[in-house]
Amino acid sequence: MIKNIFIALMINFLVTSNVNAAVETYEGTDEYYVLGAVENINVARERAKERALRDAREKAGVYIHSFSRVNNMKMLEEEIISVASGVLRVVETAYEVVQLTDMDGYLIRAKVKADIDSDDVEKFLQKDAEEISKVAAHETFLRVQEEDEDQKIETLKREYRQAKTPEEKEIIAKQIVEEDKVFLSNLKLREGNKYRDDGNHKQAAKLFGEAIELNPENAMAWNNRGWAYIEQKKYKQAIADFDRAAQLNPNSELPYLGRGWLYHQTKEYALAINEYNKAIELNPKYANAWNNRGAAKSWLNQMPAAIKDYDKAIELKPNYVKAYENRGKAWRALGNTEKANADFKYASKLTRSHEGGDKFIEEALSLSDNGKYDEALELLNQAAELFPDNQYVFVNRGNVYNNYFRDYEAAIADYNKTIEINDKFSWPYLNRAIAYGRLKRWEEAIADYGRAIELDKNYASAYNGRAWSYCQINNFEAALVDAQKALKLKPNEANFFDTRAGAYIGLKRYKEALDDLNTAIKLSPEGWLYYNRAKLYKLMGEEDKAKADFAKAKKLGYSDTA
Repeated sequence: MIKNIFIALMINFLVTSNVNAAVETYEGTDEYYVLGAVENINVARERAKERALRDAREKAGVYIHSFSRVNNMKMLEEEIISVASGVLRVVETAYEVVQLTDMDGYLIRAKVKADIDSDDVEKFLQKDAEEISKVAAHETFLRVQEEDEDQKIETLKREYRQAKTPEEKEIIAKQIVEEDKVFLSNLKLREGNKYRDDGNHKQAAKLFGEAIELNPENAMAWNNRGWAYIEQKKYKQAIADFDRAAQLNPNSELPYLGRGWLYHQTKEYALAINEYNKAIELNPKYANAWNNRGAAKSWLNQMPAAIKDYDKAIELKPNYVKAYENRGKAWRALGNTEKANADFKYASKLTRSHEGGDKFIEEALSLSDNGKYDEALELLNQAAELFPDNQYVFVNRGNVYNNYFRDYEAAIADYNKTIEINDKFSWPYLNRAIAYGRLKRWEEAIADYGRAIELDKNYASAYNGRAWSYCQINNFEAALVDAQKALKLKPNEANFFDTRAGAYIGLKRYKEALDDLNTAIKLSPEGWLYYNRAKLYKLMGEEDKAKADFAKAKKLGYSDTA
């Protein structure tokens, strides 16, 4: 039977403080098929590079997950990816071109190396909470656009290969050229975002303009240039850009939020409220819009109405420090010092919980690294008493129980507390699923992996974990679907190939299982993988090969009791 791989899946989310600046390097790889007769080689190279960068961003997201001094330690998945996109700096790109013999064209394999400087991460995370949320919304939109663009270009290439006449091919070729412009426009948009995040709004506006020239229907480019113009106090141009963004994408709340903020800057608060009304109508769960509308009402001395908006913002984002502070100011203006002080006190408590909990977690990590698990646990117990609203204390204590003490029920209780404080993160569900799996509570594990995937549809480890769990209840068809998805997202993970091999074995597709285990061993020649391949060889009747692999596994320190 395939080795239980939950240990390989486990991500250590102990949070570290950035005492000294450090540079982390991440590699990303992917490939792109080029339709030789039609596609531009330079654009194709950029497509391959961008796919490799997505891989690097996902890996970098794990680091950012664990980075200290996160904005109130409450980051959504799209915010984490946004930070990764903003701070990754490509230092090396390599390409390999493979000529295809079975079809017209060739394969471009791209490999990128990208650095993250911890100072850049901290600088990014010190931005205003609303700014981070706005950036995250832009990044999410861009990711969706890129996924749609990928599907469109692949569909067009398939249609080109199936076309019967030269006329049909010519029409499709022109469409491919246009899709290239859309793709290049999004590259300019992402490049402009980096300059925006660095505070160079003039250069950002220039790049957003170039994105618009390539694709005049790029709504996000218009929207982002509008914000860049606000930063330069070019309000007339900003309004025009937000107007165009709203025309192109009338279902997006972002242009209305932009116009609302612009009117806020010019002290036209009634107009700002109208814009925030529309943003809230389009996205009632946008906490920042509720807070901003409350602020505009406060300026108009509409304190009871403002308080209702702050209430809603806090309901949507329970640890929204600025909303508590704004509501405190509104209560103070109404003469209710008791409620005002309560809000100010709670906002301060949230800030202290972040800062104080950070110190405890940093020390606990140091103790764990030195094998002093009892002391680390004792420290986290103290932190849980002192900072009961800091979810990172509980998730870290849960990980100590899960990884080192094998007290899975205690781990689950801490993950429950983490989720109770904030249920918008995907990774506590993943960790709880791992604990459920270790207790062989497979249905609960599957449900939690599903919740993690709902929150982050690109969470490769969650697909892999769910695939493995499906294997344990003999639902190999479902396991194969999830394993395929995991490998599509991260095609170079040895344990993902092992999981898919398990699904193939359950379906008695031994040849495909063997191919996957061979690949896994090539990627990571570890003892447990040789052991798994030995078991498969026995199923296939290959006794000599099985014996050789068992011996290799033992030599590498793995046996059936490992």
